[in-house]
Parts: sequence; structure tokens; C-alpha cells
Amino acid sequence: MNIDYECIDCLLNHSSELMSKVNTSFSNSSHNIFDNYKKVILTTFEDVTSAHTPYFLVKTFYDSFYDVFGENDYFRTEKADLNQLFIEVYDDLLDFCFSSKDPLYTAFKLSLMGELFCHNSGNSFGELEIEIQNFYNTKRVAINDLEKFKKEIENARFLLFIHNYAGEIVFDKLFIRVMKELNPNLIVHSALKSRPVYKCATKKDADQIFLKEVSIPFDSGSEYLGTDLSFVSPSFKNIYNEADIVIAKGQSNFESLADENTKKLIYYSFVVKCSKIAKHLDVNKEDLIFKRS
Repeated sequence: MNIDYECIDCLLNHSSELMSKVNTSFSNSSHNIFDNYKKVILTTFEDVTSAHTPYFLVKTFYDSFYDVFGENDYFRTEKADLNQLFIEVYDDLLDFCFSSKDPLYTAFKLSLMGELFCHNSGNSFGELEIEIQNFYNTKRVAINDLEKFKKEIENARFLLFIHNYAGEIVFDKLFIRVMKELNPNLIVHSALKSRPVYKCATKKDADQIFLKEVSIPFDSGSEYLGTDLSFVSPSFKNIYNEADIVIAKGQSNFESLADENTKKLIYYSFVVKCSKIAKHLDVNKEDLIFKRS
């Protein structure tokens, strides 16, 4: 999956959001920040061609960005607030799952929609559960391979869950909790970023929401958006190879893993963010995808 002009537009929008955090973190003059940002962008695009992948583009950007601005956790407060917001309603959402006709489907859809909840969580705590249920009732899953997943999870021994964003991991925790009700012997490993990158979940986020209650959280060695098997830890590779099933959350993981190993059983769970991926899958932007490899 190679890049095109839309990938460049997406990266520039992403970098703009990141730079808004930089502006509040540094005491440098606006001129210095501008010059440094210009350096990052020019370095990023110096050697990038249309033959490269979205992962390569993002990796090149972050290597340059961290070299210039440092490896601060620029979304630290926002991530912690989202984790706290959703973990406070975790028990109620768990009751919602188990009181439904199909608890696994309910937990699966909440997990799939977790990213949307993070982007639409501006209401007060008293309205949050209503907001979540409204999204749950109105959003459709354009590609839904859950029935295949149900059959395969019953006899699985090991599952690798590659998480996406902070806040969203609370809904992943729900999904894992309910799937272990279906298969109590299932061992789940939760892969998390090894350094702060954008809003991605790290071990610190996993500790905040007590993810170890349902899985075994570990640092994946991955330091960029998405997952490239050339840039992960040996422990991640071992768990990946041993896993009967992999769940990869987020469009970045789909972009980076879809062409890696077609023989590996991976379920891609994400919200479609761009027309390039929408066209590739023959769906619409903002559709929900749960696709078996």
C-alpha cells in the first residue's frame, strides 16, 4: 500500500495538530518554532517517493520531529483525561454488554467505536453513557467478520491485541473481558507503544485503566503510528508468531500490516479515515471495519 497526495495532506494535518501542542510546550519564539517545523517538513519529504508506504512516511516524519523538538508526551494530559473519563463508566458498560442479547457483539462494537467516542467525548459525565449508546445505535459496521471471529475464538489459545489510542483502550478492555467469558482459557497479550507517539496508548495508559485485569500488557517495541514487523521487539515478534489470532486496532495498523503476512490470522478493527482506504475497501469514509485477513 503506497502513498499518494492524500497521504501527504493527512500527514500535514496530523503535524499541524501536533504543532499546536508544541506551541504551548516551548518558550521559543514563533520564528524559531516556524524554522524548526519547516526543517522537519523539508527533511521528511526529501527522500520520500510514491513507492514508499504510509508507515515509512510517518516514521520519517517522527524521526525528524523528535530530533528537532524532543520526545515529549505532548498529549499526556488529554490521554489521561480520556482514560479516566471512560474507566469511570467501565462497570456500567460491562453491565450493558452482559444484559444484551449478544454480549460479545455489544462489546465488539463498543471496542470498534472506541476511537469515535474519544473524538466525541465533550459532554459532561452525566451525558456520556447516553452519548455512547446513541453512537452505538446509529453507526453501522460496513465490513463485519465477527461471526468468523466467534467461531475461531472458541478454540484459540493465544490472542495478541495490538491497541490503538488511549481512552479507546477502555473499550478494548471491555471486549477482552467479554471474549474471555466465551473462552476462559484464552491468554491475551496487549501490545502497547514503547514511547509516546501522538495519542497512542502506552504501558502507562494501560496501568491507569488496570488493563492487566484482563490481559498481559507489554511494550511492543513499536515507536511510530502503525506496526512494522521490522521495528518491533523480539518479544513482540515471538508473541505475534505464536498467537492464534491477532486483533489490530486503528487504520495505521491496517495500512502497515495488511501486506506483511497474508497467512497470519489478523482481524483489522478500525474507523475509515480517508478516501484512499475507503476506495481500497469499497466503503465510505467514517465506516466501521472489522475485517478478517
